[in-house]
Parts: sequence; structure tokens; C-alpha cells
Amino acid sequence: MYPTTATPIVVLFLAQLGSISLVPPEPASAQSTSPYRLATYREWGLSLAGAGLLFAGLAVQSNQQPLTLEEIDGLDPNDVNSFDRPATEQWSTGAAAASDVLVMTLMASPVALAIAETGNKNGLTLGVMYAETILLNNGVVHLFKGVTDRTRPLAYNDDPEVPEEDKLETSTRRSFPSGHTANAFAAAVFLGTTYAKLHPESSARTWVWAGSLTAATTVGYLRYRAGKHFPTDIITGAVIGASFGYLIPKLHETGTVYVAPSEGGVELGAVVRF
Repeated sequence: MYPTTATPIVVLFLAQLGSISLVPPEPASAQSTSPYRLATYREWGLSLAGAGLLFAGLAVQSNQQPLTLEEIDGLDPNDVNSFDRPATEQWSTGAAAASDVLVMTLMASPVALAIAETGNKNGLTLGVMYAETILLNNGVVHLFKGVTDRTRPLAYNDDPEVPEEDKLETSTRRSFPSGHTANAFAAAVFLGTTYAKLHPESSARTWVWAGSLTAATTVGYLRYRAGKHFPTDIITGAVIGASFGYLIPKLHETGTVYVAPSEGGVELGAVVRF
């Protein structure tokens, strides 16, 4: 049985396949006015790559077993490196709940942007790109979680307030990297990158970047405060998420056409990005 947290991602993949089939060939006029362009073969490739990584990660995780009471009793915070060790003293159900709400809000923001851009014919493009971002991001995260088998810091915590049943969950062995942080930064960077590209003259670009990155960083802190992740889990998750949030839109950028005057008339050229 796959983890319930992966179910929305599987549904997203199925919706993604349907959306790709709706991608129409763009006329040249549409391509020149939009900063992003879809290509059917590329979208299939990225989507299948993300799905492959995701299902591979879930398959590896299906073989994981929860910690036993003996294994938990044998955990020693001194065995954790000094940078990560303070996380073993953290525990907060409020921080965990707040991180859930904040990450879902962040992940919904690019969807809201795609809906808002539907009138400019960029909505479908943004939706497909964002789905690819989330699929690839979660594919890598789940694969790492299954392969590394790292124990969450809460399992090291001897505080009686930490419920024993939480330590005995199978997910307690999936600390590295932080999925919440990875998704938060994927959404934040995707939102900042695409909004700035779609609205290069808008004064709101700085606020979109500042607000989304601050919210993503807060998600990472809340996961630390909740005792769910070590700092290295959070940093790695942020790097993974930010990378996909930036690279997927970059792969879809169209060439930038420019017109410049010259002594003999008008010079026409194009900058092509790979």
C-alpha cells in the first residue's frame, strides 16, 4: 500500500496526462507573445520521468519497516552530528499543524496564478509546467526518503510529551529530505519566476518573491520546531524544491525577440535559451 501522502501526487500525474493531450499546436503569433511554450514530446518526457521517480520511491518505501521499541530505546542523540543534534530536542504539534496549512497554501498559489492567467492563454501552460514541477520534485524526494531510511529527530526525544505511537510510525524512518520544505520552495520559486516573467513591469514582483520565499523558509523552520526534520533535511529539501521550481519554467521559455536600429536600417535578431 502506498503512503497516503502520495495519493494527491498520483492523482496529479493522471490529471497531467490528460492535460498534455489537450495541448494544441501554437501558432507563431501566440508563441511570440507568450514567454512560455509547451511541446508535447517534452511534456510527456518530463511527466513520465517524474512519475517514474515517484513510483520508484514509493516502491522502495513499501519495503520499509517501522522502528521497534528496542531500536527506539537504543537511539542516542550523541550519535547525531553536532549541526543536526539540537533538532532531537524539538517537539510541537502546533508547529506541525501550522506547517501543513502553510505548505498547502503555498502550493495552491501557482494554481491561483494559472487560473488568473487563463484569460491571457497562459493558464494551461502554467498548469502543465507546475504539475511537472511537483511530480519531479516529489519523485526525487520520495526516492531519497526510501533509500536513505533516516530516522526523524522526534524518535530521539525522551520528552514524555512525545507520543510513543508517533515514534512507531513507518514515516518516522523518512526524515531525509524534508518533503514539506521541498514542496514549499518548489511552489515559491515557481511562483516568483513565472510571475516575474509574465509581468516584467509589475512592481509586485519583489513582493511576490519576498512573500513566497519567506513563507517557504517558515515552513522549513516549523518542520524543525515540530521535531520532524533535521536542519540538513530541510536545507536539502529547499535545494531540491528551488531547483525544480526554477528549472522547469526555464526549460519552457521561448526565445526573446528583439528589434534594434542600425546605420543601415533595422537589425532583427533573437536570443535562444537552452
